[in-house]
Amino acid sequence: MKKVLLPILAVIGLALASGGAVWADAMHGQCNGTGSGTCIDNGTNTPLGNSTTFGFTISPGPQTGDLVLDILVPNNYVVPGSFTIDFANSTLAGTATEHTGQWTSGSLKGFLGITASPNNPIGAYLPTAQAEDPGATGFFVFQADIGTQTIPGNSDAATAAGIFNMISGLGGLDGSYIVGFCGAGCTTDGSFVATANSGALLVTPEPSSLLMLGAGLLALAALAGRRSLTV
Repeated sequence: MKKVLLPILAVIGLALASGGAVWADAMHGQCNGTGSGTCIDNGTNTPLGNSTTFGFTISPGPQTGDLVLDILVPNNYVVPGSFTIDFANSTLAGTATEHTGQWTSGSLKGFLGITASPNNPIGAYLPTAQAEDPGATGFFVFQADIGTQTIPGNSDAATAAGIFNMISGLGGLDGSYIVGFCGAGCTTDGSFVATANSGALLVTPEPSSLLMLGAGLLALAALAGRRSLTV
């Protein structure tokens, strides 16, 4: 037992001596949507689907620190000047304003000019965004500092899923993401705990919209069939 504990204690001691925090994991997006694949970390992202609320968990948790939310919007969309973020009780949480420039290469932390872990390379986000929005070559990045918040642990995913209202204005901007960072309080060295790449919340068409689209296509096919029979 001592042989196992000593290396672990040495790693913890080294991390604390360097002023950082020890994390077994990162932040993970949570949401309250229903339907196939919605709110499930599929190894690539976590689709929002028809969610009306969302939030983040952290491991180990809970942790209290400065929570920052970033909204990544494919760069071929026409975007608003800012996004308003509300808590689930509709109290204003913060306003996400656009970071200068466009994120088209490298890591998100490099684009934002911060130190964060895990690393968020654009390759973990852009291919899926392009599947929803083929014209995208990168992202506009909007950021809101929510302030000091207690972020639940992973075992409290249901609680975390109801922290924020879905962000008004993101509907229809398919291929967008919501990610979180936790700074002072979650770390002690000025760095940030970032969202796991697969834990990023992905804006996708709502299941109901897809059903309506499917029904519309079936109706058009039926109409075309009727016309061919009457010719």
